[in-house]
Amino acid sequence: MIPRLLRTLTAALACAARAPRALALAGAVLAAPLATAAPFPAQPIHIIVPYQAGGSTDTVIRKFAELAAPELGQAIVIENRGGAGATMGARAIKTARPDGYTLAVLPSPVYRMPHIQDMGYDPTRDFTYVMMLSGYTLGVAVPAGSPHKTWADFIRYAKQHPNEVTYGTASVGSASNVMMEDIAARNGVTWRHIPYKGESEVLTAVMGGQVTAYAGSTTVQPQVQSGKMRMLVTWGEHRSTQYPDTPTLHELDGTPPANAPFGIAGPKDMPPAVVAKLHTVFKQVAESEAFKQILTQYGQELVYMNGKDYAAYAAQQYALEAEIVRKLGLAANK
Repeated sequence: MIPRLLRTLTAALACAARAPRALALAGAVLAAPLATAAPFPAQPIHIIVPYQAGGSTDTVIRKFAELAAPELGQAIVIENRGGAGATMGARAIKTARPDGYTLAVLPSPVYRMPHIQDMGYDPTRDFTYVMMLSGYTLGVAVPAGSPHKTWADFIRYAKQHPNEVTYGTASVGSASNVMMEDIAARNGVTWRHIPYKGESEVLTAVMGGQVTAYAGSTTVQPQVQSGKMRMLVTWGEHRSTQYPDTPTLHELDGTPPANAPFGIAGPKDMPPAVVAKLHTVFKQVAESEAFKQILTQYGQELVYMNGKDYAAYAAQQYALEAEIVRKLGLAANK
């Protein structure tokens, strides 16, 4: 009996002696992932552009990504998802993982479209705003062979021929769509809006004579420079450096200036450290001389806001767009 008891005690003591080593080993295994986890970003980042490839937004964001990728140490992949009133990016990040690897460009229709129809997101609750980036130079252009030589010609003809004039934009509810309807209301004219999925499609239609005029950003610059199209008016506060001989609508009749700022956001609840990393790099790139030259080349200007200010701007725009939708008689869902 005693020898058996001694053997039992000896085995128990041996197990007790081994327990600390086993616990330490288990702790090391559990801690290993935390200790070796790579800092953000550890894989390519995807930015969704809610327009077809080839437009001004797409081109500028691609150039921006080329400059930002080396600073982040990871590739930045641009995904084009046109349609749905330029809200495909917003809808995608609504359901994406909030890890910083899926971001989207948010243009002005993101705040307008939910007042027109149910888009499945709320811009005041469903996103993490990283940084406001830029604003467009917008205006109206016609083919070189158009009989409309000036903006006054264009408006005069539209008044004399109700519903005959058509204009194309990159999407329903875009800043250009809203501005053209506001202009129509101010001048007592009626014309028809022809929406497309991207600016390149609009330009093709206008050049092919299917649409009277192009309303949008300065993606049209190459056609204007080559003499294939003519810029009638721009909508900024000052004349565009790209079109110094083209008057602004504001100087012609006092219409308030209009532009369409856009920025980059991600899903809600992104880790603050990830947001800070993205913001730091994006701001550095946005303020670089290389990127400023790109903006000038494509008729845009830097419109910087940090994440907090951008979120406040989004909430303000969301409220303002409700009034614009009501004023212009768009089919509101509320």
